[in-house]
Amino acid sequence: MMVKGKSRGIPSEAGIESYAVGIYPRSQLLVTATRKNHPNLAELFRKGKMSWMNVQRRARLTYIADPMIDWDDIFRPFARVKGISLGPLNRFFETNTFYRRLIVNDELDGYGSIAKSMLALDLMKGDRKVVSLPDPYTFTMLNENRYYRSYEDYIFAVADMLNAEAKTLAREGVEIIQFNAPSIAYDFGSGEGKAEAKDRLALIKDVMGKVKKGVGSKVYIYFYFGNIAGIFDELLDMKVDGLGIDTSSTKLTSLIDYSIDVDLVIGIVDAMNTRMEDAKSMASALDFMLDRMDVKHIILTTSNSLEYLPYRFAVKKVSLLGKITKLLIAKQNGLIL
Repeated sequence: MMVKGKSRGIPSEAGIESYAVGIYPRSQLLVTATRKNHPNLAELFRKGKMSWMNVQRRARLTYIADPMIDWDDIFRPFARVKGISLGPLNRFFETNTFYRRLIVNDELDGYGSIAKSMLALDLMKGDRKVVSLPDPYTFTMLNENRYYRSYEDYIFAVADMLNAEAKTLAREGVEIIQFNAPSIAYDFGSGEGKAEAKDRLALIKDVMGKVKKGVGSKVYIYFYFGNIAGIFDELLDMKVDGLGIDTSSTKLTSLIDYSIDVDLVIGIVDAMNTRMEDAKSMASALDFMLDRMDVKHIILTTSNSLEYLPYRFAVKKVSLLGKITKLLIAKQNGLIL
């Protein structure tokens, strides 16, 4: 739905929240311990996770995320699914990080608690919890199918797997499950593979409906590594509870004419650059934009995973996210100019 001249803003503190999901960088202690295969590596990972959770708590983020420092990449845990084996290393988009391609060589089975087993949910008792997973389109495009006869069969099998994983996380008290969709943003926004991806957009919507079905948590889909402004109107009817944009790729100004009825996740803190944004300037810019947008609920976050930053800068970025959120809430409630 298109609107003109709306001046809404966010009416209350409940309408502005924050979190930082994805893989976080490892401390130097953990990097060294991993290289040496330290005998107490599992316990060191738990301590590292607790340390990152405390960083999030000190920043007063609304939701706390497992920092996933024991995930070698976003797909690796799913190598434990029956029917999947590990393949070669591949570069993850245009970054200096790599992932191990998964090979689907049989019917997918034995899933439902893979993500749960890799998350320290017991360390977040009393916290509001958020988890991120790869979306089915990104999963199928970046991994290899050698079993399913058609792409449709392949992506719906992956959707079934992710749906089962999401249901388990919801039962464990996870309030939001964010599905990261860099391949959708990249294919549509960067030109490469754009025509094929556009032909599949209706299929992608059906698949996300399958992923969300019966899940007791809110289900979001977050787009980064590409500008989705050109397809945003087509995404508004996707069966999800929230849509997310990386503002370094998709500008908020491009969404100003839309009436957004789902939650809007705004990746406002750049997770690809060590340069520190000014919290006051960012909050003022957001306040200005929100007063001109028709949106009811927003969540501020980082542009993508913090893993691309050195450890100390990632700590600063989480703190910065908390400061921007606090200032924006104050501005939207008229407490500061």
